Amino acid sequence: MLLSKSDYILFLRHPAWLWLKKKDHSKLPKFNPSIKQRMDDGYEFEGYAEQLFPDAKKIRFLDGFEDGTMLSQTSAAWADGARCVSQGQYQSGELACITDILEAEGNGYILTEIKSSNSAKSEHELDLAFQKVVLEEAGYKIHQCRVAHVNSSYVRDGEIDPRKLVTFTDVTENVEKKLEKTKSNIGQALAVLRAENIPDIDPSITASNAFPVWLEIRKALEPHLDIDSIYHLPKISSGVAKKLTENNISLIRDINDASLLSHGAAKYWRAFERKDRYIDTSRLKSFLDEITYPVYYLDYETSSSAVPVWNRTAPYQQVPFQYSVHIKKDLHSEAEHFEYLHEAKDNPMDGLLEKLIKDIGDSGSVIVRNKSFEMDRNAEMAKYASEYEGFLSNINLRVIDLMDPFKDEAITDPAFRGSNSIKDVLPVMVPNFSYNDLDIKDGGSAASDWKIVTLQDGPHREKVHADLRKYCARDTEAMVLIHEKLIELAH
Repeated sequence: MLLSKSDYILFLRHPAWLWLKKKDHSKLPKFNPSIKQRMDDGYEFEGYAEQLFPDAKKIRFLDGFEDGTMLSQTSAAWADGARCVSQGQYQSGELACITDILEAEGNGYILTEIKSSNSAKSEHELDLAFQKVVLEEAGYKIHQCRVAHVNSSYVRDGEIDPRKLVTFTDVTENVEKKLEKTKSNIGQALAVLRAENIPDIDPSITASNAFPVWLEIRKALEPHLDIDSIYHLPKISSGVAKKLTENNISLIRDINDASLLSHGAAKYWRAFERKDRYIDTSRLKSFLDEITYPVYYLDYETSSSAVPVWNRTAPYQQVPFQYSVHIKKDLHSEAEHFEYLHEAKDNPMDGLLEKLIKDIGDSGSVIVRNKSFEMDRNAEMAKYASEYEGFLSNINLRVIDLMDPFKDEAITDPAFRGSNSIKDVLPVMVPNFSYNDLDIKDGGSAASDWKIVTLQDGPHREKVHADLRKYCARDTEAMVLIHEKLIELAH
């Protein structure tokens, strides 16, 4: 059983994850559809990065993923005099890897990993260290390791220029420092592959960015986990789990020190200790007194990608393609609803701004659910379309964040699960009202679905657009209802 590069990265996140992939795949967490869109973005960027290696011999998948085929193609490419090979496969004993770019230089080789992130990261160095071990055992001496990644300062102007979109970071020194540990880890990973039983699912050896998936695995393996287990603690992280277990705490009710918890987990624990809803009426009234009518409840949906789609936009810029706004002229009036959804392939900011300036007046509070996000979008759109700068700056001066009373704990409830998110707060504040009846339930799916049907001419265009309108409208309707509930609770 071969240990591949992706297998090794799974092992680093948690040995149990690797074991399940090889021995009991059914217990792995289900694939999130929005991940596919991110993978597609990565493949697109990879295509532009490969253009910087025009003489590379690219190894193809002839009959699906067949190790023998790729190995023989790779060996043949080097034997035929290639000086650069992309997507080549290499193997040494039980270890195998596919490299993005391997270039011959002098008496050695340059190894390049293509990543669609804005910078080289430590996880990329771990990836390269594994490849270096495999390659050198297979006879390829690596004297330089680097990451080809997105140039975050690039702004599109006409056709994509790969020389400006892609930048390189040399990580050779950091990779060298990781080699001995990598060799040790490889030995442990191979032992996991040979093991008959799943490794101990210990949170202390779990990579922090993999902890949510590890937690899903644990719950799958232990379906009867105590309802009061610390692993049901909202916002728990690997660091928190480690601290609690080191203090012999396995149940939430045994926690007596908030310093052991992260901010979100501590919020939940304090609410849990109170056992009921808590309202600081004075602070809540102070928040509400800042709101002036007419009130505009505003929400954007945005799209981003590693390779900017439109001129004058940057990699991963969050470009608004839709908004919903509910308007209440005074405390007792019914909310009116206005919206915009861009349905063409051109830059959506032009049409969106043309409609937005008609829907939002120049006075009254603008209520959002995450002011830093909405205000940043307004600032970016002002830079994109300077004729709207005054209008958008005026909006930002009037923004009030509906999350503030929840974030500042002017109101707490254990049912919020330590979250300030509108999706967690809404069904608690307004029972029987949630996002559960919608086909699109989150911003990530909204962005992915819009890109597929609008920019890529995907199927079910009319239905997806209708679902997008329902989802975005639900966001602002939820803000109206939560605001009304806060007014009720403050009096």
